[in-house]
Amino acid sequence: MGSPDKPFLLYHWSPIERRKRINRYGFLPNSHSVAGDWKPPYHCWSDSPSLAWTLSGMVHTEVKAWDLWMLWSNVPPGYEVIPFDDGMPKEYRIYTRVWKRDVWLVATRGVQ
Repeated sequence: MGSPDKPFLLYHWSPIERRKRINRYGFLPNSHSVAGDWKPPYHCWSDSPSLAWTLSGMVHTEVKAWDLWMLWSNVPPGYEVIPFDDGMPKEYRIYTRVWKRDVWLVATRGVQ
């Protein structure tokens, strides 16, 4: 689990249909994946909006509208860093709830 001294921003794209639930409950582990076929015990974030898009929006082209959420890395009590082959961070897996008060909706992309 990681938690560096200097906080940085994390980003997550989610289907716009989830906005109401996120605004009410925040981000919860064990929620349905975008494909709806499993409930991972974490939610994934990236350290750039474009990388987050590459890992979700570009993969799930069936989703037509997305929200971009932002979170400070020091908010969750910890996270697991999943690296690329070169060791650079690919995604940050958070295994705890992130409350709605701790996330910001920063952008929307696609047809609503």
